[in-house]
Amino acid sequence: MRKGIYILAGTFLLLLLTCSRNRSEPCPLRPNILLVITDDQSWEHAGCYGDRAVRTPSVDRLSQEGVRFENAYAACPSCSPSRAAILTGQDIYRLEEGGVLTGFIRDKFVLFPQILAENGYHVGSTGKRYWPRTQNVVGAVDEPIGKVYNVPHQEGVPEGISRLDYSASFKLFLEDNQNGDPFFFWVGTSEPHRPYETGRGVSTGIDTSAIRIPGFMPDVPVVRLDLADYMSEIEWADRALGEMIVILEEKGMLETTLIIFTSDNGMPFPRAKATLYDHGVRMPLVMRWGSHLKEGRLITNPVSLIDLGPTFLELAGIEIPEQMTGRSIKDLLQKHPSGFLQGEHQFVVSAFEKHVPARPDSLGFPRRAIHTEEWTYIINYEPDRYPMGCEDVWIPWWDNFGETDPGPAKEYFKERMNQPEFREFWQLAFGKVPGEELYQKKEDPDMLVNLAQDPGYASVKAGLRRKLEQYLLETSDPRISGLSPWDAYNLDKPVPPK
Repeated sequence: MRKGIYILAGTFLLLLLTCSRNRSEPCPLRPNILLVITDDQSWEHAGCYGDRAVRTPSVDRLSQEGVRFENAYAACPSCSPSRAAILTGQDIYRLEEGGVLTGFIRDKFVLFPQILAENGYHVGSTGKRYWPRTQNVVGAVDEPIGKVYNVPHQEGVPEGISRLDYSASFKLFLEDNQNGDPFFFWVGTSEPHRPYETGRGVSTGIDTSAIRIPGFMPDVPVVRLDLADYMSEIEWADRALGEMIVILEEKGMLETTLIIFTSDNGMPFPRAKATLYDHGVRMPLVMRWGSHLKEGRLITNPVSLIDLGPTFLELAGIEIPEQMTGRSIKDLLQKHPSGFLQGEHQFVVSAFEKHVPARPDSLGFPRRAIHTEEWTYIINYEPDRYPMGCEDVWIPWWDNFGETDPGPAKEYFKERMNQPEFREFWQLAFGKVPGEELYQKKEDPDMLVNLAQDPGYASVKAGLRRKLEQYLLETSDPRISGLSPWDAYNLDKPVPPK
């Protein structure tokens, strides 16, 4: 009896020591985590980011009742490398084959969903996870996000829309959690990835006159209609998010669940996806976690999507692996008022090697970029190559100039590529670029004016280059040593975009 009392007292003391290292550091609340990632959505296309055409009440609610990040960036403007970076919490150039499309994640890289599962979390996923990828590779991780819940299917969905019922899958996942463990659920929508049902944007009521046309695209009906169809798929994903919020409310779990909405890379239009300009890598990022986050805050510090995994681990009271180059944004989330916080998170880095085999010998277009609140500086390592691919290299499902997904806007560009009056638009979207680019984001949000050769900005460029090169050196980027291992990867097995 006395022995049992001693054991009980010892256990209680151990619990106190674990949960209260000091009186100002209480035992961490292990949040439920719902991560919703759309496919190919640039940051500005949500109501809370000022878009007047697209209707996103669910995302807007998260922003109103939580935190919105103004300068969130993907690690890469290509879907599977971006997702690999999120899962590993690492920059893409550290992931070997995982840094390119149709690659794979070697099992030597730790994945935050697996760490959560090993520490008592109920983990699952639905929709697009880590894809496209080369499957069944020895020593690679094929299914990185727990059990897949893709059972429910919807009938009669529009062309280009996934038949998966994301919210029904989420409900099944929650019902499987019979022990009431904290959970992590990944929702990867296929929307707004191409192809789109032509005319659906107008038929669903999107006001094409309210669409903001970026300065690198012509303001013509075909572009407005293509953007409207893209926005209609964003609205589809937003409705699914709203259904999941309702499920959490009905189960009394909304206030204990950290909900994150973001995307993997930018919109599938010229000078966006597969580039390091803002429309390629700047992402929507909003989070809600009940009373744990002060409502309606706007954070302007740059953050990266590779910061998500470390943040989730820290919030769950789990040690962040040294392998991860992402940094927890817990303090930004919980302690930082609106605006910009001096100190950490002053810049982030994004990278690109190649998306599809759009050039002779399957060569890529290697680039690195550093993004601050005000500036983006880009190094293009092979400026003699075409950044969006070549005219004479044709790829199934992507056609030529293959780094840009096919669609009406791209066809409009191709039909006018040799017209002198269209030359400026063509050059911005598909032309060669110099070795260095510098853009002042607040004055030039569409990144049209390259200031890299302007003597008035020489010191700004030099300072950004030093910071970028130091970061690449510290994080072991092969490019900083003049190496290009990606050229030797035999992974060019294109799969249909959806």
